[in-house]
Amino acid sequence: MSATTVGVDVGGTKTLAVRLDAGGRVLARVRRPTRAATGEELLAGLADIIGAVADGTVTAIGVGLPGLVHTATGTLTYAPTFPFGPAEVGASLRTAFGLPVCCDNDANAAAWAEHRLGAGGGDTTALVTVGTGLGCGMVAQDRLLRGAHGYAAEVSHLIVEPGGEPCGCGERGCFGIEATGWAITQRARRAGEPLDFWGVSTQEQLTGEVVTRAARAGNPVAAGILARTGMLLGRGLAAVANLLDPGVLVVGGGAGEAGELLLEPARAEFRKRLYAAAHRPEVQIRPARLGGDAGAIGAALLAGSALTEAPAALSEAPAALSEAPAALSEAPAALSEAPATLTEAPAALAEAADAG
Repeated sequence: MSATTVGVDVGGTKTLAVRLDAGGRVLARVRRPTRAATGEELLAGLADIIGAVADGTVTAIGVGLPGLVHTATGTLTYAPTFPFGPAEVGASLRTAFGLPVCCDNDANAAAWAEHRLGAGGGDTTALVTVGTGLGCGMVAQDRLLRGAHGYAAEVSHLIVEPGGEPCGCGERGCFGIEATGWAITQRARRAGEPLDFWGVSTQEQLTGEVVTRAARAGNPVAAGILARTGMLLGRGLAAVANLLDPGVLVVGGGAGEAGELLLEPARAEFRKRLYAAAHRPEVQIRPARLGGDAGAIGAALLAGSALTEAPAALSEAPAALSEAPAALSEAPAALSEAPATLTEAPAALAEAADAG
């Protein structure tokens, strides 16, 4: 049987696990509510859903997590949606399944999937996921951009609307507040229209999905809300492009399903805000292609990549070791030359004085 990998995408409300073959085809899929009142509950839920999707062909496990992830150890360092401290996800799952485990930020995993199998293009892709919140992942020269500690591409707190909505970070007008599904919902609830205008009976039922459906049906209020949110999305995308210079910007997540109703105003604002736009190649803004599966697929792909990279690194080790004796053999010669260099120094100084 061919080897497969498991990928898990942990969200604030749902967790998705997939099993992937070597060609990137999804062979099995399981979705469950996220249970994460404590770190122990998160780890138990992960073990359970992985067990539900795995079989004897699985060679590695990948997990995408919503927050700061120390990729070397697989530790979830901080997640704003979870009310607990660090969780040793990688170590726990390695013990539970006896397999290699690769953990990363969920947006990084989704970006890797879109770059490899989805809407990405060239060797440099940035993905912005627009859901209840906002995430970003960046692939540069066909490698994930993780930064010094694994925390790169956290763009949610770029200011796109000075004096705008308050954010949990203490600022106002952050990208991760103003250009999200949450913002669409809030703008609809503040629009002043009666509930029956939206075809719902309670405020709780008035969601971004309802607004998107109304806009597609020709509702001008709904279309205006998506246009404003798209404009602010375009501001943030321009900041990402100015900073990272991607060849393609991919927009995914639940709010991204609004399609051109969101992306058309985003592109218009993007062109206004991108530095020297007339003097640089066009940066395409595309809708994501893999939908809600992107994070789980990307986590599985990353797990597979880690497996293939490890033997390559080991194969290079003998060559590096074989070079060490040569380097050591050159050391005595270098040391023997040092006295000669020191004896020449006074003569060089005397010549410099005569020249002066």
